[in-house]
Amino acid sequence: MRRVDRAVCPRPVSRVRIKLMAWALKILAAGACCALAGCHSPVAMPANLFPASAAGGWRLVVAREVPVSEAPDPVPRNEIEWLEEGLYEGPGKLAARVYALSSATVGLELSQRWRPSADTVFFHRGHFFVVVKWQAAERQALESFIRELEGRLGPPDSPQRS
Repeated sequence: MRRVDRAVCPRPVSRVRIKLMAWALKILAAGACCALAGCHSPVAMPANLFPASAAGGWRLVVAREVPVSEAPDPVPRNEIEWLEEGLYEGPGKLAARVYALSSATVGLELSQRWRPSADTVFFHRGHFFVVVKWQAAERQALESFIRELEGRLGPPDSPQRS
């Protein structure tokens, strides 16, 4: 009988050892999933999102948090963390809705698939998706309001997390 070199042919792995390694991998995988799920932090509401007076001569009539279940736009409900709405009067009337989304990717996808409609503008900024609808508004006043709102949401690539 020839002697077999252990480096070439290591000793066989027992069934118990295989089961222990399988359990260890399952525990590691479960731990990784828990850690990844725990990494999500909620999107913080920007300070003074809807001020009493805004650029372009707009005056706030009402600002309110809208329940996600009552969101009027076709935004996936499971991706919305919170929704705020501000109604303004001034050189016309406008309603601005700011959706805080679970990821910036969702906002990008929404802005690419959103269907344009009359007297409405939409944009995304990081984890936020915004829809502004107006009635009989002056163009310059509307542009000023939208620029100011974009500024309040922060730079395009900075998610505001709490």
